[in-house]
Amino acid sequence: MNFKILNTIGKVYTEEAKEILNKLGDVNYLDLTQEEFIQVIEEYDILVVGLGLKINKEVLSKAKKLKVIATATTGLDHIDLDYAEAQGIEVISLRGENEFLDTITGTAELSFGLMIDLMRFTHGAFRDVQDYKWDREKWRGHNLSEKTLGIVGMGRLGKMMAHFGSAFGMNIIFFDPNIEQESFPLYKKVSFTELVSEGDVISIHVHLSEDTENMFGKQVFEKMKNSALLINTSRGKIVNEYDLLKAIKNNEIAGYGTDVLADELDFDKGFSDHPMVEYSKNNNNLIIVPHIGGMTYESREKTDVFIAEKIERYLKSKNKQSKAK
Repeated sequence: MNFKILNTIGKVYTEEAKEILNKLGDVNYLDLTQEEFIQVIEEYDILVVGLGLKINKEVLSKAKKLKVIATATTGLDHIDLDYAEAQGIEVISLRGENEFLDTITGTAELSFGLMIDLMRFTHGAFRDVQDYKWDREKWRGHNLSEKTLGIVGMGRLGKMMAHFGSAFGMNIIFFDPNIEQESFPLYKKVSFTELVSEGDVISIHVHLSEDTENMFGKQVFEKMKNSALLINTSRGKIVNEYDLLKAIKNNEIAGYGTDVLADELDFDKGFSDHPMVEYSKNNNNLIIVPHIGGMTYESREKTDVFIAEKIERYLKSKNKQSKAK
């Protein structure tokens, strides 16, 4: 096997995973803008990509040699899957790799950390200390214990969040049309309407789809408790950010913690004067971090190696099939 491989994760790609890819062919580890990406994609047989670049119809129409797209993600909204399939391109990802994914805890840990930060205002209190202010009463927060944690999507991350919440003494409810109550007897399955009206903290753990885009908008925020917090480490477009900002400003909900924004895939064209970011500069009930849920050393090392091995297995399988013919 001697494929030409483009790895857009760049030189930070895990060394063990590099060793696997390097055996498959000639690999270029490049950190590219979208425009640069479009210019070079036609040269490659295999693409290894993270988040940040869009593999859309424009890209795929130029990728005449491309046989495989590999992404170390479960969300695939950065790839035009229908067009890739029509072009005969195999998409390799982490979706459905449940046994492996159960070992990747970074995103759930971040979700819980955002919850604690919003409950205890740790980010604002830290900024005060940096200004040499020592005002304890100003930063009186809330306990997690005895609060109700509402989990939207009881998949891998939802289960982790339920486990973490239970350890903190929280009451756990969940909404997931694909999961039966019997699967989680320790937690209470409820309707979506019940969840948003009863949850003190609501944590989102669903894939972006036509059904989930703008799942949280004006009507939902009106049903939520004025004291409720919303956590989103899934995809930005699941939350209508315009409605969210109005809801926070009007005290319809108490706060929002997120590591995703709706238009983040376009930030390479310019990221400034974003309404959510501007609001967060002067208010402690909105926390935004740059999609770092899976960005731990442990998570990156495991997923890089897993995806590299998955590419290798796929290519060997295709090679055997072609020889059998």
